[in-house]
Amino acid sequence: MIDINNPAGRYYEILRKAKGKGDDLKVRQVWAQVLDEEEGDDSSITKKIIEVYQLGEEVKGLIGMSEGVNKELYLSSFPQIERAIFPLNLNTTWKGQKQQLNDGVMTRLQFCSELLSSIYTEEQLQDDDLAQVTNLIDELFSTVLESSLEGGIRITLLEEIERLRTALSMYKIKGAKGLKQSLQSTIGMVVANQTELSNVANSNPDVIERLGKLIDKVDSFTAKALKVHKALTKPVRFLIGLVTDSNDLLPEEPEPADATDA
Repeated sequence: MIDINNPAGRYYEILRKAKGKGDDLKVRQVWAQVLDEEEGDDSSITKKIIEVYQLGEEVKGLIGMSEGVNKELYLSSFPQIERAIFPLNLNTTWKGQKQQLNDGVMTRLQFCSELLSSIYTEEQLQDDDLAQVTNLIDELFSTVLESSLEGGIRITLLEEIERLRTALSMYKIKGAKGLKQSLQSTIGMVVANQTELSNVANSNPDVIERLGKLIDKVDSFTAKALKVHKALTKPVRFLIGLVTDSNDLLPEEPEPADATDA
């Protein structure tokens, strides 16, 4: 059983699905089906294929940092895997590139997944979790569009919402780590625009309420998946200047034992 909750496992699973596609399909059709994109959307297909390639680079980096293993052996199949991905010509048939993904190549990638499973732990988010985040993103996007916000902060919010939407669409490739990185960008946006968002809290409180729910949900899910502390321990309203205690951004520390008991 392959552990798909580490980068090598995700890489294997994506390539396994691609390998299972018919020889006569176009490359465009194969990757659209594997990566959940519309066949006519060449831009989105290409972006995701590039992310798949970057996933392979991440796997190579993690294997390279592993101690006490034959790194050359583990990585010996990666040139063939890369030839299955590039050069990218969406109009050619899949047969030629598919041949690169032979059983030996896939087996060595399984070994990579097994190796990383001992040093990289991530809990897979369930479809219901992802659906909740999708709904929150859609609701916030609609709320901002229908709001009376001025151009600057309106565009900033819409850009961050789309960044989270893109990270969510890349989840099968990048895992919770990609969502976490996008979340950190969103939190940075909130901190950098405290004054503007304080005004938004007064004029369009529903925007701040939905933004807070989205950030909290993504924060909770990614913290659980990556087994780390949540990035925030206070609501988003604390970030936009309604309080100024910088400790609100830090994980809460356990209270010390009562010294009088000593």
